[in-house]
Amino acid sequence: MATKYLCVLMISILVNLRVFGQVIHQIPQNLQDTSAKQYNHTNNYLKPNAFIIPGAFLVYSGLKPIVSGIQKLDDTIYSNIKLNHPGFHTNAEDYLMWTPSASVYLLDAFKAKTRHTFKEHLILDAGSIVITGGVGYAMRLISRHINAYTTHDTKFPSGHTANAFRGAEMLHQELKDNNRLLSYSGYLIATSVGILRLYNKDHLLTEVIAGAGLGILSTKLTYWIFDKVKYKNRRNPISIN
Repeated sequence: MATKYLCVLMISILVNLRVFGQVIHQIPQNLQDTSAKQYNHTNNYLKPNAFIIPGAFLVYSGLKPIVSGIQKLDDTIYSNIKLNHPGFHTNAEDYLMWTPSASVYLLDAFKAKTRHTFKEHLILDAGSIVITGGVGYAMRLISRHINAYTTHDTKFPSGHTANAFRGAEMLHQELKDNNRLLSYSGYLIATSVGILRLYNKDHLLTEVIAGAGLGILSTKLTYWIFDKVKYKNRRNPISIN
């Protein structure tokens, strides 16, 4: 029964994101050019191809209870790390996971051009933390009643990884219009966080992958909600200064 609830939770997230994206594409085209251009920012966050990868991460992790191959891969990687790196331990990921989101404020300090303002970054950052934390907590409540997710006394999903990819997606959204290459740098740091969680024996591969998918999708949803509210008056967008 718990497995069914977990699958429903993940599927519902993906379905709702797809519905949100379809609604956005149905916005009337007879708006003033300026307002339409500003409002069109919301089109970018929830396009179907925007959540193919993070959605696949969540689906893959959610299939663990019914796909033995996924369970075996988790066990193999965990066992190999314990065997080959028994004494490895670091707290670096406790700090690294905040680096991508902190980079956004560093850009503000240097007055670099980003999609939103400093005050808007504060709201977006806080909002994505709430969504990521809330959904992640619900996933943990459900998964702890599923045997496949409790075999090694680890927690599903990885909170550190979710937070790191949450910030990485935020950095990407802010820079992708002006410096697309640099906008992906946060994902490298977030991936490092996930790897360290594996080598610290704190999480399994599926938990790290689920955290990555959760963090990315939560930030996309936060941005969609924020810009939806900001530009609700299409002819006179609300500005937060």
